[in-house]
Amino acid sequence: MIFNSTMDSFIPEWWSALLQRSMNANAVVSSELCTNRDYEGDARSGNVVHINSLIDPTVSTYNGGTITTNRLSTSAVDLLIDQGDYFSFTLKDVERAQQVGNVAPTATAQAGQKLVEASDLYVGSQMLANAGTKGVALDIPATGNAGDALYEQIVDEIITVLDEAKIPEDGRFLIVTPKVKATLLKSNRFLDASAYGSNDPIFNGVVGRLAGFTVSMSTNLPRTSGTYTMDIIAGHSMATTFAEQIEEVENLRDPEDFGSIIRGLHVYGAKVIRPEALVTAKITVAAS
Repeated sequence: MIFNSTMDSFIPEWWSALLQRSMNANAVVSSELCTNRDYEGDARSGNVVHINSLIDPTVSTYNGGTITTNRLSTSAVDLLIDQGDYFSFTLKDVERAQQVGNVAPTATAQAGQKLVEASDLYVGSQMLANAGTKGVALDIPATGNAGDALYEQIVDEIITVLDEAKIPEDGRFLIVTPKVKATLLKSNRFLDASAYGSNDPIFNGVVGRLAGFTVSMSTNLPRTSGTYTMDIIAGHSMATTFAEQIEEVENLRDPEDFGSIIRGLHVYGAKVIRPEALVTAKITVAAS
């Protein structure tokens, strides 16, 4: 039994793994589909990860003369592990004795879902604030097939931007709001996730593919006055680096009651390092 009334039976590594599994199962915006985890091992509260990006070498025309050799150089950006969220709940001894089964792991898994909602929202805010192309206006007519109209707009206004920036086609994603998902489902050009071959990975929140993008739906995009700030975030995982760590999961006796406290700390940071690989868009449906 992983947990009983004694603190000696508590195994932090098991609880950390349980919490991480719950978070991995619920992540969308911060998932490996939409971010890269190149600096995951450096995630500790208060850490600053220095990221050096290689500046493209110079290519010159050869005319038989002297060859000019350029020194390779890098540009540095800092990834701050400066975000943290925690959970803490008490399980009373008398309640534990009356329960059938062990509710503490279930509560911890639910806490993991709430923690990832917070980190998803933070990563989304970083993407919106630092995208290379912000607020592309997608105008959908009130008549006709709204899904097909949105498809055409995505091709014309989003794919073109990424193509011009020479962003790889393999690995592109679209994060959409529930309303946009409902619109896309009306298009016969939308490939529902259920139609995927058995070798295709299905990430959290993925609803299908459209115009070369893997499409995920999230309710954890930033909102202003209850309205989503942007309806679509499009791009490639190279754009945003994300690092996280379950820094602490611990069990201690409640000093004010007969029971045990289980609490955990999740620290993380995100940085847009390739803004040209991110596009945000707002959809307007014309008045009928």
